[in-house]
Amino acid sequence: MLAEERKKVICEIVNRKKAVRVSELSKRLNITEATVRRDLDELQNEKKLRRTHGGAVALYPAGIEYVISELAVEHIEEKRRIARKAYEFIDDHDAVLFDGASTVLELSRLLAAGDKKGIIVLTNALSVVNVLATKKDITVIHLGGEVKYHLNSTVGKMTEERIRDVRVDKTFLGINGVDAEYGYSITSFEEAAVKKEMIRSAKQTFVLADHSKFGATYLAKVADVEGEIDYLITDEPVEDFDYAQMEDKVHIVYADEN
Repeated sequence: MLAEERKKVICEIVNRKKAVRVSELSKRLNITEATVRRDLDELQNEKKLRRTHGGAVALYPAGIEYVISELAVEHIEEKRRIARKAYEFIDDHDAVLFDGASTVLELSRLLAAGDKKGIIVLTNALSVVNVLATKKDITVIHLGGEVKYHLNSTVGKMTEERIRDVRVDKTFLGINGVDAEYGYSITSFEEAAVKKEMIRSAKQTFVLADHSKFGATYLAKVADVEGEIDYLITDEPVEDFDYAQMEDKVHIVYADEN
């Protein structure tokens, strides 16, 4: 396969899957990982995709706002594995804050099906309310605010004020990008403001992020690498990502580790 034809195929795969690993492309195209990396670097220079540590993602502008229904089906198995690990950190009688992220929604489904007792869930996500509202051992409190239909959540000053008035044991957040220097980021300033208040209101904060988020940066910073996030739960290590800058600042937990 000629180089230009090969790069065209790579673009098609990335745009269809939204995110892909170097190792996956290597096996799929029967080429070396070094060749894949070179092709990805060239495609990024041509502004046809966005390079990440260990792979590439479709070229989303840094400020584009995602539709939550689209995110909910991307990397769904990885998100479910991450949610199962996060579930282990919730104890009976915890008060927790859940945002509207798709991986956090998977966590709420586990809570609904599980046997944990006396849990209080405060959330700005309408989807989380729908999942947990009929669970008799869980108290659900919606935080109110301006409804953003594409996020299936509420944001704005009313939401932020309600969060400032509470203190919880744990906060569970989703994120669009994790970068060892820039920190944790998303595409929306309004969402970022809500997440920041959730972090401040919790004794412990957990970020749930699958491997495709690593190495990516977006418009609105949610938290710095150092001091704000206690646990980063992900599915698996990412090739070429510089974990050394993060390991002494956050507990990195992999979904399948004991």
